[in-house]
Amino acid sequence: MTALVHPRREGVVAGSDDVALGWTGRVMQWLRVITAIVLVNVLFLLGGVAGLILFGVMPAAVAAIAVLRRNDLLLGSAEEGLLRTFWSHYRAQFWRANRAGIPFWIVGILLAADLAVLPQLAGPVSAVLLVFTGAVLIAAITTFAATVTLLSRYDDGVPAILRYALVLPPTSPAMSIGVIVAVLAWTLIVSILPVLLPLAGAALPLAIVVRLIDARLDRIEDAD
Repeated sequence: MTALVHPRREGVVAGSDDVALGWTGRVMQWLRVITAIVLVNVLFLLGGVAGLILFGVMPAAVAAIAVLRRNDLLLGSAEEGLLRTFWSHYRAQFWRANRAGIPFWIVGILLAADLAVLPQLAGPVSAVLLVFTGAVLIAAITTFAATVTLLSRYDDGVPAILRYALVLPPTSPAMSIGVIVAVLAWTLIVSILPVLLPLAGAALPLAIVVRLIDARLDRIEDAD
């Protein structure tokens, strides 16, 4: 695949600061990161609304990933600003991201239909459908995470991105488990503290997911 960015050159690895900071400096760093994550979440919501949700979620997710993988943007030390980076990626990836998002909207509709039918069923049929729905949901989450990360990292065509996104999760079990655990843990946290949803509902899980997937892609590229 043709690299669109080089994450390791942009400071993806957390804690890659070469300067020894005192506790006040580290507190300020964390405050800047938290502020940046909240801002990215707001931008994600605005991007979704700007695209009337249907056409806004995928490019907003790709743009958020492009920002969240970079420590220099989160810490406010990049030459270009966070806002400019987000919106430039949003515009550049708008149609490409939406084409890649078509299968996920279809799967989402099918999952919604399954969930609507489940309460009306009983016995073995209900159990089988529940297991099937859960398996499809897990596959959809990991493939979606891989897709938005690949879209922001490589400039290959949509078919190539989707093929790679389908293959990557089953061939990277540790990465996939990490993604699912992160999503489930965050879902549990926001169910207990719903106030966090508008503050970091999308940005925080995306920040974790992109680092897990980027680390796996880095290892694959190193092996090649």
